[in-house]
Amino acid sequence: MRGIAAAAACCLALALSAAPAFGHAERPSYYPNFNTTTKKYDPLPQVGPPGSVPRYRNSGIALVVCKADSRQRILALPRRTRAERFMRNRNLSYLRHCRYQHIQQAVNGARNGTRILVLPGVYREEPSRKEPDPDPKCKDMYDTSEEHGRAPSYAYHFNCPNSQNLIAIMGDSPSDPDRKCDRKCNLQIAGTARRQDVLISGERSKLNVIRADRADGVYLSNFTIEFSDFNNIYVLETDGFHLNNIVSRYSREYGFLSFASDHGLYQNLEAFGSGDSGIYPGSGPEGHCARYGIEIRNSDSHHNTLGYSGTAGNGVWAHDNKFHDNSTGIVTDSFAAGHPGMPQDCAKWENNQVYSNNLDLFNAERDAYCQKPPAQRDPKITCPTFQTAVGTGMMIAGGNGDITRGNYIYDNWRAGARLFWVPSYLRGSDSTGQSMNSDTEQFDTSNRNSYVDNKVGVRPDGTRAPNGVDFWWDEEGTGNCWQGNVGPNGARPTSDPATLPTCAAGGSAFSTGNPAKQTFQVPCATWNPTDNTDPPGCDWFTQPPKPR
Repeated sequence: MRGIAAAAACCLALALSAAPAFGHAERPSYYPNFNTTTKKYDPLPQVGPPGSVPRYRNSGIALVVCKADSRQRILALPRRTRAERFMRNRNLSYLRHCRYQHIQQAVNGARNGTRILVLPGVYREEPSRKEPDPDPKCKDMYDTSEEHGRAPSYAYHFNCPNSQNLIAIMGDSPSDPDRKCDRKCNLQIAGTARRQDVLISGERSKLNVIRADRADGVYLSNFTIEFSDFNNIYVLETDGFHLNNIVSRYSREYGFLSFASDHGLYQNLEAFGSGDSGIYPGSGPEGHCARYGIEIRNSDSHHNTLGYSGTAGNGVWAHDNKFHDNSTGIVTDSFAAGHPGMPQDCAKWENNQVYSNNLDLFNAERDAYCQKPPAQRDPKITCPTFQTAVGTGMMIAGGNGDITRGNYIYDNWRAGARLFWVPSYLRGSDSTGQSMNSDTEQFDTSNRNSYVDNKVGVRPDGTRAPNGVDFWWDEEGTGNCWQGNVGPNGARPTSDPATLPTCAAGGSAFSTGNPAKQTFQVPCATWNPTDNTDPPGCDWFTQPPKPR
């Protein structure tokens, strides 16, 4: 790596490494297949055991949760159709068995395989709110590392579960070093009516509204969740999870987030009002393109800063979703140090609609409003917590082996899809902890990505809805290719550079990239919501004009 390319890499690395890490400290995390004896990762299965996506269960031990007004709410349910009358009568039957007023109480009383049935009502989990953060009972239960700082350990969350979590499902006994679920596994929490009839409201009282930690087999469904101070739903180090038919709204950071987890399904979800992203499959399972351990389907993520994001979002298959009216629709990246699975690889986006991602959350008026402390803001007003290029449909920032195929990508005023390099200086090491500081290792990202058979600048009904440019690439990497993509009436897509390598020809030959393009991204990385909301020389945070 020499000359201008070297300077661009160093400048980008320095700028991004100097940028603040937003949010809060989390403990070092490990994939479910981490072997505590060998201190290495065991090979992952191609399919099935030891983990699998859990299914909804209609039988087995059940605990019923209700509120004082649940009967009134049930009687007000619609009863026009046979299905509606059945739902209403079933809820009246469940009501006779209600023994809990709070969901956390039912979790505390649950054993492996328990179903928790949540009747119509508003669940604020008042007993959990009384628990202090930090909790002096757990003052010595912290992990400390160079990359993660001082963070509450698993033992902290196990022993003080409601210090940071409104509802905590802790599946592993901390005295057992294997990080495997052995208690409260295969737990199911499900609303029993329509998803709008069961509301779980954090009201910014805790970082996480629901935390499922080493909770293998967890199934969450059929409710609305809101107002976390960080994550509405947080799934961590869990092998087997299923999130189904849930609305997440107005989370200060993330709507649905999984991290260092495997065998997961996001399905029939709606996410909006998130300061970072509505859907975040971070540090996805290491399938190395042989398997996709996390699936996202039939979901709708809109009016967030990012519709979808995933640092080290590996092994994710997202299909038949809508990502629209965000600042950016989809982002996956290799930016942040300390995430297992770096650099990002092997995500696949198929048959999605990615459109109208031009939401202006970075204007001067919003910047001024978001200077207020979170407690003084209207929680329904979204304040961005991460930088992104407004007006972008999809952005791969340092990914490898990603597939973008058969999507509709339109009406994104900056670009339909952007691909650019992230040097390994940012991470300092690879996913095994080995140093990544030699010159040749700096180009370990933005390789072998393909864009195939996408419809760009055109709606599914065939009407024209142009992107600012359909494809933008910084020209770094090897094996990147574009083929079969078409615009309105079969027109050739627009691109920068004007000519893109085809897949039939093997994709791009190795290049260190266009230094002018790479250097142009540098100031954008210094964005800070507190004191640098408009970095000089960066246009990411200005809403682009609508293309003609």
